[in-house]
Amino acid sequence: MEKKRNRKPNWTEEQGLLLAQLVNEHKGMLRGKFGPTVTSQGKRRAWDTISQTINASFPLVVRTGDDCEKRWYVLQSKAKDEIAAHKRESSLTGGGPPAKRLSQVADTVFQVLGHSEARLHGPADWLYSSTAPLS
Repeated sequence: MEKKRNRKPNWTEEQGLLLAQLVNEHKGMLRGKFGPTVTSQGKRRAWDTISQTINASFPLVVRTGDDCEKRWYVLQSKAKDEIAAHKRESSLTGGGPPAKRLSQVADTVFQVLGHSEARLHGPADWLYSSTAPLS
């Protein structure tokens, strides 16, 4: 008989925000290019440090460095979608209410990614750019 895998509880908004803030603090190591000062062991230690801080702040659920790294990529994806929707809403013409603000997590992820990497293009953006493919 197979042993059933126990799932951990979902990440809360507070845990996600803390994770994004900690990644922002360690972004030099986590997002840096490999070289003499940035190594895979250094990145692993940074993720382990982040997981220890999260576990100290939220002791009910133990998160590993791998859990934190996986959640970071999920947060990145969700934040990029939210940023794209915000940019799309803010560039609409006409009246109406102003575009809603980004969530704290998305704003923190945006700070980590930087403005150049967070520039998002949808599937039809090439239609309106000067570098549209020739038919």
